[in-house]
Amino acid sequence: MEILLQKSSISSSKIEIELPYSKSISNRLLVAQALSGNKFNLKGISNADDAKVLSKALASESKELNLGMAGTAYRFLTAYFSIIGGERFLEGHERMYERPIGILVDVLRSMGADISYIKKEGYPPLKINGKQLNGGRINLMGNVSSQFISALLLISPYLEEGIQLKIEGELVSAPYVDMTIQLMQKMNADVKKKDGRIHVLPGFYSARDAIIIERDWSSAAFFYAYVALGGNSILLKGLYLDSIQGDALCAWLFAKLGVSTQNAAEGLLIQLDANFELPKELEIDLTDCPDLIPAFIICASQKVQHLKVFGVKTLRIKESDRVQALKIELKKLGVEMIEIDENTISVIGGMNAVRTLEVNVYNDHRMAMAFAPLCQRVEKVIIKNAEVVSKSFPNFWEEFSKTAHLKKTIS
Repeated sequence: MEILLQKSSISSSKIEIELPYSKSISNRLLVAQALSGNKFNLKGISNADDAKVLSKALASESKELNLGMAGTAYRFLTAYFSIIGGERFLEGHERMYERPIGILVDVLRSMGADISYIKKEGYPPLKINGKQLNGGRINLMGNVSSQFISALLLISPYLEEGIQLKIEGELVSAPYVDMTIQLMQKMNADVKKKDGRIHVLPGFYSARDAIIIERDWSSAAFFYAYVALGGNSILLKGLYLDSIQGDALCAWLFAKLGVSTQNAAEGLLIQLDANFELPKELEIDLTDCPDLIPAFIICASQKVQHLKVFGVKTLRIKESDRVQALKIELKKLGVEMIEIDENTISVIGGMNAVRTLEVNVYNDHRMAMAFAPLCQRVEKVIIKNAEVVSKSFPNFWEEFSKTAHLKKTIS
């Protein structure tokens, strides 16, 4: 499917956007719910492909499970099926086989897990024979994926000794680990941080009332970018600053590009501050919120002369190599992106001179959504393989059509 986007000529004082429910929260709660034997209810489960894949796999009795591009589901299920009796083969999309999982597998094996690689050592696909695991004192590197840590924490109440987890080195996407801990505590797991370790006692998950899932802050970034590039004011319905999601940093981040955020009765009102004085240069560390990076970089490239971003290392092992993908696609606008080192990039921005921009999205949902707001600055923006947004935000094009002229072509 191909999408053609053009700036809307309709003036509106306020556009109302329905964001999806948080995929990150949904995925963690779905695993906990399955471990509990479905002893509590969830309200507002994400309808994103990733959450659907995870939910279906948790309910399946099949030995062979194809998880497609669902990276979070793959990591969480690797840990989950290592303690659930029975043999499982976890398969996926070819890109999944390029995303390392060795660190998680090594730690699970150290606790007694029976996991073997079907193809390349350290990478999916996997064969897992589930059984009771010990737990105990575990050390885990924190500089590859916070999902490895969350995967271990989620199963830890069901380990014989619980877990005492020490995270070594720099922890990337730390707010996602904090989110996991807060959700576990909400479900009555005994989780504490002390002596440099995360301690989880043996127990089980339970909740007296249905757990209500928040709207997704990661998805808000694309509408912040739209406003930053001169779009109308937007009401993000059901979204609030008081959130357990680390990507609530989005409000602070786009304030640096002149977007103000105000609490409203039904959510958050975001609008461009006409009196805001843009800096010529920005230097920022986004290690804690890598999912916000594509939308911010693309938007900032049209607003500031020079942008330096730290914390891009994990972008290289997402659905695409997002660093390389951004570099290629931004070049079409005359924007230069320089890789300073593995974790740092420099972006030399400027007003584009192209009238039509054709964007390849590399089978990556966030790439597709991150380029959409450029229709505020480019006469025609064409997004190829636009259907990939279903991975995290199935209704994205329907919602974005409230902000722009949109034409869909089925190819």
